Amino acid sequence: MTDSSSAPGQNPPMLDISVPHSARVWNYWLGGKDNYPVDREIGDQVMAMFPDITRLARADRAFLGRAVRYLAGEAGIRQFLDVGTGLPTADNTHQVAQAIAPESRIVYVDNDPLVLVQPAPCSPARPRAPATISTPTCATPARSWPKLPGRWTSAGLSR
Repeated sequence: MTDSSSAPGQNPPMLDISVPHSARVWNYWLGGKDNYPVDREIGDQVMAMFPDITRLARADRAFLGRAVRYLAGEAGIRQFLDVGTGLPTADNTHQVAQAIAPESRIVYVDNDPLVLVQPAPCSPARPRAPATISTPTCATPARSWPKLPGRWTSAGLSR
């Protein structure tokens, strides 16, 4: 896996578990394990004000699964770009797509450096690992983003 936004000699972002983080709170609402007491505390406070937030977070994840299952199955798509990846939890894009089509390739993109310092959704040693985890920034022009086989046209992706 690669991080196309890392500059040579640049230190990776630090993980501060004393301050709540929206990605970890969302992970908590989804039932994930990549969150800390401070995230659960704020997550519980938000749930007290907006009790449906957990149901909505899980409905969002369920929609992702349905969309990826359709695309990998009926539509025959084999390349996925997951923008706004967030922290890994159950039914990540690569897990859903590769359960249907093991040859599927996934590029995870998020502008949150926390996503890169948390455990990756899969290991590069696994044969069905996604291609890339990337954090594009203004300093990361599109020409340096990962390249996958295929070409975008007005009709969509050609393989």
